[in-house]
Amino acid sequence: MVDIHCHILPEMDDGARSRKMSLQMCQMAAKSGVTDIIATPHMHDLFAGDDFKEKVDVRINYMNQVLKDYNVGLTLHKGAEVYASNDFIYAPDLHDYALAGSRYILFELDLVTGTFNLAKEAISVILSQDMIPVMAHPERYAFTHADYTNVNRLADCGALFQCNIGSLTGEMGKRSYKLGLAMLNAGAISFLASDAHRFEYRNTDFNAMTQSIKENKKADSSNLDLYLHENPAKILTGGRVENPSFETLKKKLF
Repeated sequence: MVDIHCHILPEMDDGARSRKMSLQMCQMAAKSGVTDIIATPHMHDLFAGDDFKEKVDVRINYMNQVLKDYNVGLTLHKGAEVYASNDFIYAPDLHDYALAGSRYILFELDLVTGTFNLAKEAISVILSQDMIPVMAHPERYAFTHADYTNVNRLADCGALFQCNIGSLTGEMGKRSYKLGLAMLNAGAISFLASDAHRFEYRNTDFNAMTQSIKENKKADSSNLDLYLHENPAKILTGGRVENPSFETLKKKLF
């Protein structure tokens, strides 16, 4: 299993607070069957990238050595969760922030103030650089909560969707759960990832979260292997994940 969205690097952003916590999160992930994690610290300022890239390199190299020393069967890869602000159209070369050196790039918006138009613009910029846009946690944004068809419209623009597995267990709140479940049942998801920030909660225990989804009678868990194994692995191998074709999402009350 490959986790493509994880804030696991120590003292880098609002994720792992220490080297010890980073190791604990890696050990938990490995016990859940994760073999590779793409570390995706928040990247908010694309015009100050040199310092960011240096910090990522140092922490990746350090933690991979720690994992070898502790015999943890897991490898960390470089990545980033790039913030799409209003000046994203002026973004420099985004390839340095790609997931594991691939053509895929993970981007996010502000959860409250992000808009469809800003997401569309970010997707266009990414495509113009011959990269593949992966939208982080589309089930968490206010503008997708308000109108589920925005998910369809973003797919039409060329976006792939990475949903947080914790959203499907209710960890991210009721609105994120409802939209995440609708996307799961419609086949609108390309990747499920942890978006883990801690060891105690919002963590890397895929076993517990996957079991919770399988036990949910409202959830179609038939494609979990695709979202957790097959598609994420293609990022590491240079494969192509096709844009999902899915029915029009409609807001429903459960």
